[in-house]
Amino acid sequence: MTKSEHTSLITRFSRIFRLALWLVKTIRRVNRFKNLNETERNKELISIAHNLLDILHVKVNSEQLLPDTASMPWLTVANHISWLDIFVLMSYIPGGFIAKQSVKSWPVIGRLATNGGTVYINRQSRQDINPVIKAIVLALHEGKNVLFFPEAYTSEGMTTLPFKAALFQAAIDADTPVMAVAMRYYNPQGLRTSKVAFAGKTSLLRSLWNIVSMPEIIVKVDFSALLNIAENKTNDRFSLKTQAEDFIQNKVLMDSPATATAPSTSESI
Repeated sequence: MTKSEHTSLITRFSRIFRLALWLVKTIRRVNRFKNLNETERNKELISIAHNLLDILHVKVNSEQLLPDTASMPWLTVANHISWLDIFVLMSYIPGGFIAKQSVKSWPVIGRLATNGGTVYINRQSRQDINPVIKAIVLALHEGKNVLFFPEAYTSEGMTTLPFKAALFQAAIDADTPVMAVAMRYYNPQGLRTSKVAFAGKTSLLRSLWNIVSMPEIIVKVDFSALLNIAENKTNDRFSLKTQAEDFIQNKVLMDSPATATAPSTSESI
């Protein structure tokens, strides 16, 4: 018996209702972060991520173990497909993200992002890069993981977009390991899917509707060996960027049905 390709309307609205309840509870949890130490805060972030993924029936699979977390904090980089990426990553590596400045003013989401330790960046200003790098270095020195998407835009997930090297400088300045993570999304039939993508002209509401319409979403996650450690330390952000980009691109293309057509893009959140 083949799995259904779509959920019923009742299931879709039920998931949206549960997601609204999750959002209210999450705001309360995040507001208490200031009273938590780093270990407690990380446990809360992991729990928040798992709660959301469970509501949306997202199953995350990894064929290898995460490297020894004793070497944290890490600067973690990944390919970017959907707003789901944040919660997939957070379920393994809790930390603050790099996001465009406008996210800070978003109702509810902006408050969650800020209290969760997000570092904001103005992509229209090159002068904004150095302060952001310093903010990332400070967070890493405080023992906090920082995660970002070096493509800067979302894609449909079948290929990767060119990586930007600037923020890799933070790992060099902080003398911190870099973790590269590749994510691939699959439908219930086990085929790669772009239905979860928040790319091109897809709105956030349309993206959410697409996701709740899928009976199940499988995400395969691949972790690189740690970069910028004793065996492969570098002072060249472009070299570090290339190492991460090569690993992620190879994994993403492994079973991709992508053609020569360039992927649609949208601004990263």
